[in-house]
Amino acid sequence: MIDAGVLRAEWTKFSSIRVTMVLSLAIFGVSGLFGWLFGNASAGEYATATPQERLDFQPLDMGMRGLFIAQLLISALGVLVASSEYGSGTMRPSLAAVGRRGRLMAAKATMTALVALPVSVAGVWLMFTASQAALAANGAPYLMPGDPGVLRLLLLGPVVFTLLALFGLALGLLLRGTASAVNVSTAFLLLPVLSSSTPAFLRDLIHTYWPNMAAFQAVSGTSELPPVVAFGVLVGFVAVMLVAAFVQVKNRDA
Repeated sequence: MIDAGVLRAEWTKFSSIRVTMVLSLAIFGVSGLFGWLFGNASAGEYATATPQERLDFQPLDMGMRGLFIAQLLISALGVLVASSEYGSGTMRPSLAAVGRRGRLMAAKATMTALVALPVSVAGVWLMFTASQAALAANGAPYLMPGDPGVLRLLLLGPVVFTLLALFGLALGLLLRGTASAVNVSTAFLLLPVLSSSTPAFLRDLIHTYWPNMAAFQAVSGTSELPPVVAFGVLVGFVAVMLVAAFVQVKNRDA
């Protein structure tokens, strides 16, 4: 059971670090900016498309390409929850004050989720609104929240982002450094995007089973796996990362 006092202490530490608050606002701003940019770019592509390309045009996928950029920021937010304490040297006093390491980690994970979820909801919804408004303003097809597939994205997209924040938290606890953890998370999350030059069988394997890509495809309805299985790939991966982080926190000195 999570101690309310420990959770309040975690919030105090989180809110007192300027970079975490700035990053939370940046996720919101970047989501809106890239939604608008990709919406306008997609509208330009639609204007010059052939008749067949116009029939294949997917307003949701085209407008929400910024999710692959915003995911880097939400993961970095999770990293900072852990790495900031190692960087400032406050992890040892925190462990001494709480007493039980599992309780401290549970509080950090809960606080990360409670912060990441509303930030993710705001970011995903703003990206959708900005992208579809840009498409509509330029005469391209656009979608409304009630259209097929949209509600699934708006409800489950923030859950994916929250899981990625917990992935960042686990990396921060495992690597104990902001730069190293952010670099690893960035490389890991962008690998599916960068895999286009790999052999076809490897590219298909990555696009189907890589944790963040599997979850995004489940949310968009394009996964070759059953949606529950595809989403479960990310859930299981994050769970394993958190268990590994817990084992390290429990067995190593702060």
